[in-house]
Amino acid sequence: MDFGLLTIPLVTLAMAFGFAVFTDTQTIHFDYVDVPDSISQETGLTPAVVITKLADDMQEIERQAFTKAEARQVELHADQSATSVLGEYLGVTPLIRVVQESAHMIPFTFSGEIVRHDQQVEFILRSYDSHHNKTRISRNGSVDDMKGLIHGAAYEAMRVVNPYILAAYQFKRDRLSRDFTPTLEILRRELEGHDSRYAPWLHNLWGMVLYQQNDRNGAIHQFEEAVHLDPNFLSPRLNLGVVNARLGEYESAVRNFTAVVQHPNVAQSPAVKAAALSEWGFTLALTGRIDEAYAKFDEASRADQNFSDVYSSWAEVLSAQGRREEAERMTAKALKLAPKEVVYTENLIGTVQNVPATASMN
Repeated sequence: MDFGLLTIPLVTLAMAFGFAVFTDTQTIHFDYVDVPDSISQETGLTPAVVITKLADDMQEIERQAFTKAEARQVELHADQSATSVLGEYLGVTPLIRVVQESAHMIPFTFSGEIVRHDQQVEFILRSYDSHHNKTRISRNGSVDDMKGLIHGAAYEAMRVVNPYILAAYQFKRDRLSRDFTPTLEILRRELEGHDSRYAPWLHNLWGMVLYQQNDRNGAIHQFEEAVHLDPNFLSPRLNLGVVNARLGEYESAVRNFTAVVQHPNVAQSPAVKAAALSEWGFTLALTGRIDEAYAKFDEASRADQNFSDVYSSWAEVLSAQGRREEAERMTAKALKLAPKEVVYTENLIGTVQNVPATASMN
C-alpha cells in the first residue's frame, strides 16, 4: 500500500476526497433511519436495508419520469467504496462533510425513524437542504405493508427534492387512468403561494395535462406562462406550436417552430430541434405544401438521427399521398429507432401526444 497519501494535510485530503466522491452537486444523503428491532427481526428490514430501498424507490421514480431534469445521485450511508473507506480510516470523514456542506454539495440530507404502535407503524423522515430549510415527512401504515410504506416515504421525499420529477412521474401514471387529479395536486401545491425554482417546468407540464383533457386554450395559457418565465426553455415553445397546428392556427405554429429551430440554445437539444422541424413539416403537409413538408422531414432526420417520430410523420404524409411502399419504409425506420429514443415528458409529441394529427390532403 502506498502511504505517501498520509503526508497530505488533512484539509487538502478532505478536499480531494470531497470532490472525488461528490462531484455531482445533486447528491441526496441519507444519514440514518432508526428501525425497531422487532421490525428488523420480522421483516429483515434493517436500517441499511430501509435506506437502500428508500433510495432505490426515489431513483425508480426519477427513471419512470423520463425527464431531462437534473439526475440526482443517491449516496448511501453504508456505501463502502474505496474512497469512503480510506476517508474513514484516516479520520477525515467529518472534514469531508464540512467541505461538502460549505460548497453546497449536499442539497438534501435525510434522517428519520420508524415508530411501531403494535401492528401499525409511522415512518418519519426529516430533511434539510444546504439553505437550512427543514421538512418533516410522516407516513402511516401496517407492518404487513412495509414495502408500500417505504415507497410512500420515497414519494414524499421526492416531492421535497424535486417536485417536477414527482409531477412528471405521476403524469406518466395518470395517463393510464386518464385521471390527472394526482398530477394537478402536485402542480398546484408547488406553484400556489410561493415562487418555485421549477415553475417553468411545472407550467409546461400543466399545459400538457390540459392538452390531454382537451382544454387547448388552457394548455396554451400554461405554455405561454412557461415561456414567459424562461425564454430559453424550448419545450413549451415547441408545445405551443403543436397546439397551434392542432387548432388550425398554422401561421402561429410555424412561428413557434421557427423560434425553436433558430434559438441559440437549440444546439444543446438536437431532439427538440428535430421535433420542431418534424412538426413544422407536418404543419406544411396539412396546408398542402407537400414538397416543403418532405424537405423539413429530411432536415429533421439530419438534426437528430435517432429521432424516430419524424419517420412516423413522414410515413403518414406519404401514405396520405398514396405512396404506400415509401410509407412502409419510413415506418420501418421509425420502429427500428424507437427503442433507442427517449420521449421526454416535457415535449407534447410522440407517445405523450393524446390525439395524433392526421394528414388529410384530399
